Amino acid sequence: MNEYRFSKYLYKPKKRKRKVFIILFLLIFAGGGIFYTVFILHFHFYTVYSRVVNSYRILSNDYRFLERNLESGNYNMVIHEGTPYLEKRPYNDRLLRYVGEAYYYISTGLTGEEKRESINKAILFLRKGIVLSQFDEVLTKSYFLLGMAYFSKGPNHYELAAEYLLKSFENGYNDNSLFEILGYCYFKLGLLDEAIDYLEKAKVMTPKDIVHLFLAFAYKNKGLFESAIREFDYLIAKSRDDVILEEAFAARAWIDFQEERFEQSKHNLNKVFNLNKNSAYAHFWMGNIYEEKGDLISARKEWRLALKIDPKHIGAIEKLY
Repeated sequence: MNEYRFSKYLYKPKKRKRKVFIILFLLIFAGGGIFYTVFILHFHFYTVYSRVVNSYRILSNDYRFLERNLESGNYNMVIHEGTPYLEKRPYNDRLLRYVGEAYYYISTGLTGEEKRESINKAILFLRKGIVLSQFDEVLTKSYFLLGMAYFSKGPNHYELAAEYLLKSFENGYNDNSLFEILGYCYFKLGLLDEAIDYLEKAKVMTPKDIVHLFLAFAYKNKGLFESAIREFDYLIAKSRDDVILEEAFAARAWIDFQEERFEQSKHNLNKVFNLNKNSAYAHFWMGNIYEEKGDLISARKEWRLALKIDPKHIGAIEKLY
């Protein structure tokens, strides 16, 4: 009886071990099935889906998803997603324009060499995109961004900037900064009539101090002193920017000197000194006022001060030597 019980006791653990092995096997099998279903099949499905979508976009020339991301400000995504398509379709005008736009917008947040590289890429892609576009396709935004990209490259490119900005305007593009940038370009190019025209429009749309300042200088350089004084006086009354105020007082003093209002010119130069006591410009013209009054000792003193501040001041050098 004891032997039977003992043998029965030994038999039971063997049954339990089999059950444990079976359960473990089933769990591993089920886990493997889940892993295969969730990861392997899902990955395979996503790969197939991506290939189908990419093929559709290329065949149908449908890149609206890039346009939506541009509108949402996802510029890095446009470049990341658009570049592979562009490698397969290097002459696709829409892809070129979308990627070019993205590079321009990214450049606005960069500095130094990174900014230059981004602007150069924007110009490259936008120019190619415009050239390869259909004749009847509306390209106003591309013209505008290409013009802005050239404007960002500096004065040597202002002529091209004005050309493309004007094309965008003629084709109906509407942007608050368009007239302002066109006005700056024409001013720097010496085309004062065009500069005045666009800066007058700009000050209505965006009445910024810098717009009034460039407009005032355009009138001044054109010899239209009355209109220039109107703009300078507006800045003197309204602006809170010391740099702009210094420019306005200095230019106002110059006009007063030309029209022989010497006391008024002296008053405005003293306003310049209140803002910047080391203004070589103000010392030079103060010297000229003393010269007009016959006080050469005071005049030479002012010219020497101007030369001390700016050793390369041509006017002061000519007066003293």
